[in-house]
Amino acid sequence: MLPDGFRVKAWRFALRSPSPFTPAHWLLASVAILIVDFFTGPYLDSIVMLYAIPPAMAAWSDARRWSMALAIALPPLRMLIFRLWSWPAPAVLAVLDTTVLILCSLAISLLILHLRRQARTLRVLEGMLPICGFCKRIRNGQIWERLEPFISEHSEARFSHTFCPECGVEHYGAYLDQAEQPGPPPPGSSVGYP
Repeated sequence: MLPDGFRVKAWRFALRSPSPFTPAHWLLASVAILIVDFFTGPYLDSIVMLYAIPPAMAAWSDARRWSMALAIALPPLRMLIFRLWSWPAPAVLAVLDTTVLILCSLAISLLILHLRRQARTLRVLEGMLPICGFCKRIRNGQIWERLEPFISEHSEARFSHTFCPECGVEHYGAYLDQAEQPGPPPPGSSVGYP
């Protein structure tokens, strides 16, 4: 049980949420991954999956250039780690490994950048909207706005104007009564005829 007034701040990773990552986070993650890769040795090759994390963090923060730079710069550092291990890896395999790692990191970064951009352009109304029970205007800060302009401004909705049957009777009752006068039946109907 937490004491009163104490809150745990949780990171929310929704596509439209602001990024909690800063350049210091990306660089610390990069250094940590290089250190872990060095100490795990050449026999744990699954460590390469971690190389996409710093570019992904930068992409999540909408730093496109940083994301691309990290995706391109980190994998060649792995080739230096190969040299420090004194592991007799063929140069062709090391270059191929680096190229695949760069392409995977770039693909992940571009996908995250695309999804974040798409989420920013998608405009969805959500949550509670304070609306007047009488005139149906919506409070936007300190201003009360009409419903239609507010929804048009905050979403992609468009309006077409018509009226429901009850309002039609209330406002256009006389015209509707004239329209309902009996006239000749439409062709092909047997209404009113034996």
